[in-house]
Amino acid sequence: MTQIKSSYQYQVGGSLNGDAPSYVTRKADLEFYKALKGGNFCYVLNSRQMGKSSLRVRTMQKLQAEGIVCVFIDLTGIGTQDATPEKWYAGIFLHFG
Repeated sequence: MTQIKSSYQYQVGGSLNGDAPSYVTRKADLEFYKALKGGNFCYVLNSRQMGKSSLRVRTMQKLQAEGIVCVFIDLTGIGTQDATPEKWYAGIFLHFG
C-alpha cells in the first residue's frame, strides 16, 4: 500500500485561514462580498460551526487586498445586559484606542 504524505492538517473548530484548502466556497460568499463592496449593511446568521467566522476572514482579506479598510469588533466581549448605551458604546471605542 502506498501512503501519500501531506503537510496539510485538517482543522476542527475556529476560523480557517483565508487560503485554507478545506474551505468550501458557497454562492453566498460572492453575494456577501458584492453586497459589502456595494456599501450595504450585511449580517450573517447561522448556527454554530457553519463557517460564519471563516467567511468573515476570507471576505475581509479579499476587501483589504483591494485597499478597503475593514474592522472586526467582537461584540460578545462588550458590555452586559445591564450596560447603559453609553457604557456599551464606550466598550466599542476602547477597541480603537
